[in-house]
Amino acid sequence: MIFTRPRPTTGSLAGRVCLVTGGAAGIGWALSRALAQAGAHVHVGDNSKPNLERAATEAALLSGAASIAFAEVDVSDRDALENWITAIHAERGRIDILIHNAAYIHWADVEEMSVEQAQLAMRTGYDALVCAVKTVLPLMRAARGGQIVAMGSAAGRIFVKGPAASYAAAKAAVEAYTEMLRIELTGSGIGVILVRPATVAGTDFWKVHVSSARMPRIADFLPPTSPEKVADAVVQAILRRRPSVDIPGYLPPFYRAYALLPELTRKAAATGGNGRRDYAIPLPAPSPATAKRDNLALRALKKAGANAQFVRTMSTVAPSIDRTTHRLTRGRLLLMPAMLPSLMLTTTGSLSGRPRQVPLLCHLEDDGSYLVVASNFGKTHHPAWSHNLLANQQAVITRAGQTLAVTATLLDGPARASAWDRLVKVWPPYENYAHRSGRHLRIFRLTPQ
Repeated sequence: MIFTRPRPTTGSLAGRVCLVTGGAAGIGWALSRALAQAGAHVHVGDNSKPNLERAATEAALLSGAASIAFAEVDVSDRDALENWITAIHAERGRIDILIHNAAYIHWADVEEMSVEQAQLAMRTGYDALVCAVKTVLPLMRAARGGQIVAMGSAAGRIFVKGPAASYAAAKAAVEAYTEMLRIELTGSGIGVILVRPATVAGTDFWKVHVSSARMPRIADFLPPTSPEKVADAVVQAILRRRPSVDIPGYLPPFYRAYALLPELTRKAAATGGNGRRDYAIPLPAPSPATAKRDNLALRALKKAGANAQFVRTMSTVAPSIDRTTHRLTRGRLLLMPAMLPSLMLTTTGSLSGRPRQVPLLCHLEDDGSYLVVASNFGKTHHPAWSHNLLANQQAVITRAGQTLAVTATLLDGPARASAWDRLVKVWPPYENYAHRSGRHLRIFRLTPQ
């Protein structure tokens, strides 16, 4: 083992004994450094000799010197993991924080991955967590306190093309186990924290998937964060005893939207256009509690629409999710604006001549026409679909399972001003989009032919 002297600190982690599995590279190493620099005595367990040697060299260069010990530990070996934990407790007399960060990452489809590789992913990510918790829990109970931190992932909540099935399964298992552990330990004085990062640049995970062009689709719309930012968020969660950490912080709305997809798809499949039922089994009317929940969610969504970071993410994720939902429900439903009036607009590409689809919020006028605004989420340039409509006024819309041919008219003057007032009532963030873009947002009236 290698020790360096602790850096003086006034932080509340001073003197704490912390264990970090998979702690010699990527997020784990960033966590180990952050904990040590906050005054903790950090014990790093990792099964990679090169990573351990590199981390030990870097540890010696940390400003102020930090207390970090390194050990070669294969967490998939239960005896080795338990012996490492009990040896640290015997040496230090306490274990205050356990962070299970270890994971086995092998990106391959189910048919390409061997059974042994899939099992190793579960043994490293999930089984090792169970063994580590079973070992430290009696020690923490005897000390009447402690914290257990489990590294989950957005891949364990949102199942899209990209992540290996074994990795997603391990992270989903980690999440379920951690949530149940928190429930069981309520009132015990032992805190449980679940950390769910999305894509993190600079990790082995990132390097493997960028080089193999197999980054999960979630990386398309969630900008990668850094190991250091994840580490800082985890340290803050430990200090404040938070139950969970999502990085970026605006991940939860995507989890809720994804969770709603099967139910919304089922409802859409059981209804025709304008809510007409195609089947004899009636859908239950929403309960007052459900209506209240949806109303709160709508207000929260409109409030979030004023957040620039949320909007940047939505500008990429919303169209792709809506196109998928539109296809699955045969045009009856758009998921992202499910609580708002919306339609799918199909234009003809002004350059390609090919059909182009885009989901849009809309306002249904008394005469049966629809108003749409080319906000482009507040970006400085006009969206492509508005150029298409200027080049060719003929388009098609799909709403509630009905497809209509429409003629688009660009509004101006008093007609535009009046339409703008109605559109802002539908989606107040349009005001922010207009201010942020610096553009005169185009408004079109889509009139059924």
